[in-house]
Amino acid sequence: MSFSVNKVRGFTLIELMISIVIGLIILSAVIGIFISMIKADNDNLKSIRLNQELRAAMILITREIRRAGANRNAAFNTSTSPPTNPFSVAGVTRLTILGNKQGYPNSCITFSYDANDGSNELYGYRLNSTDGTIEARANAAFCPDNGWLTITDEDLVKITVLSFTDTTTTEAGINSRQISTTLAGELRKDSTIKRNLTETVLVRNDEI
Repeated sequence: MSFSVNKVRGFTLIELMISIVIGLIILSAVIGIFISMIKADNDNLKSIRLNQELRAAMILITREIRRAGANRNAAFNTSTSPPTNPFSVAGVTRLTILGNKQGYPNSCITFSYDANDGSNELYGYRLNSTDGTIEARANAAFCPDNGWLTITDEDLVKITVLSFTDTTTTEAGINSRQISTTLAGELRKDSTIKRNLTETVLVRNDEI
């Protein structure tokens, strides 16, 4: 009788090393993709945080600019001859754009409106170029004054630009005053994450 023996042969050392190398290459590629996804998500979260901070500041500023010249006694004032708005008197309380305390042009805005009691109330916003924040002040707010309060998170965001542009046009003797606000900033801990916002609002109560 004759018997045939099938020999079962395993991996050689070279084949085993090649398979290990291939496995490491595949594993490295998977890890690389995973790290890239985590970094992209992290950058996206940083961008969202920056955008939220800048957007909140922009909404606050533009909302207040829209109120400039608002007068609770408008019905009475328009009945006078000539009609007057005490909250937009030229040279006194009219919405004004000036340089900030550090001398950067168009980085501070002051304006007045009647918040609640008919009195002349002056408000303002400005860029603090020294520490990269936006500051606000109520009551006798003039750009070079001290006593302004920070309204942005100075630990999170560095404000690099706050600029106001007056684009007033006159048609049929009526002023149409528009204020463009440009706001730019970056993250304190990652200056590569930057955002720039611009918004234009119409000041509806600016007529004298």
